[in-house]
Amino acid sequence: MADPPTLTELQRRFFALITGAESVAKELAASGIPESELAAIVAGDARASAAGRLDVYANMYFFRILDVLRADYPKLVAVLGDDAFHDLATDYLQAHPSRHPSLRFVGAALPGFVAGSARVAERQWLGELAALEWARVDVFDRADAPVLDRAALAALAPEDFGALVLAPVPASALVPARFAIEDVWRAVEAGAEPPEAAPAEPGHAVLVWRKDVTVHHRAVTPAEARAFGQLGSGTTFGALCAALAESEGSERAAAELAARCLGQWLADELLARGSQ
Repeated sequence: MADPPTLTELQRRFFALITGAESVAKELAASGIPESELAAIVAGDARASAAGRLDVYANMYFFRILDVLRADYPKLVAVLGDDAFHDLATDYLQAHPSRHPSLRFVGAALPGFVAGSARVAERQWLGELAALEWARVDVFDRADAPVLDRAALAALAPEDFGALVLAPVPASALVPARFAIEDVWRAVEAGAEPPEAAPAEPGHAVLVWRKDVTVHHRAVTPAEARAFGQLGSGTTFGALCAALAESEGSERAAAELAARCLGQWLADELLARGSQ
């Protein structure tokens, strides 16, 4: 008589069966494992066979993850509809099964997957809409930081302004977008019929950030997107002006753009306060 499986082997088999793409019975058949072998370790009865009982866990596993994806991507669900999103999520989980102990990260690869999915090939903007939704999820969990305010700027001598350190708060992200996905997001949020996203001008992007416990986003011009992209993990106002001079055509135009952006970023509380 063969030795019973070890606990590790039993756990491995259990996990493979409940996370398979098909029903437990079909997964057993595909693996060449007779149901009698499963029945030796999982008790069945008149109400449900061993495979039927494991199917309960398999369904719970899938639908729990599906619920998480729906919560992270409500606008994508609204645009696609429940059935189409269910099918998309099924494809996604087969390609990107959950590998992290926390379901917080299960949807991280969905924007890229949507962008390459044949199911939505004619609506390329859906990948960008998903990217916006994931950015909103992601910045919510990022670290807090004290913000730079106008009082700190008022305390600077004019000759020290070029050395002003500019760094984005950790809870911020810039989402490049070839389409006006913010219009789709706004329509769904208002309960209106979501439109097809219109093409946006080159360099268009959506800026996402968290202020206290509320996540915000707004579309930014290509010029502001370039400016925000120059911040990286930190730069100075003088270095920002110098970096923008080439794209803006002159040092004066670059300084004016940097000043406008600085005013808006201060109002939005997008800049972290560091050692100035």
